Amino acid sequence: MISHLSRYGFAGHILDGPRGPAGVVKAGVIRLAQVKGIFVIPIYATADRAWYFKSWDRFMLPKPFARVTLRYGEMLDLTLKAGEEDFERQRARLQEIMLPGLHTF
Repeated sequence: MISHLSRYGFAGHILDGPRGPAGVVKAGVIRLAQVKGIFVIPIYATADRAWYFKSWDRFMLPKPFARVTLRYGEMLDLTLKAGEEDFERQRARLQEIMLPGLHTF
């Protein structure tokens, strides 16, 4: 991911990681922001017709010709390199921002 950011200047990241639990923000995106000095833009996606996988995160795959809606929030500066207390504060803040989108779609 770091090499991709260095080469292209942007990347996508699923915040709750590949193993969950759903809606719990993992450390990766914040560490990445700190290491590369990047901003994070929260993005939500939904579709009017989709298949939902029977997995821990209910992964969504839009059906052909579905209308997909993307919503995005304000750009977040998570680049502060403070101690673990600040790191946890940033993680909790990002999770608080992302959770409503998880439950409204």
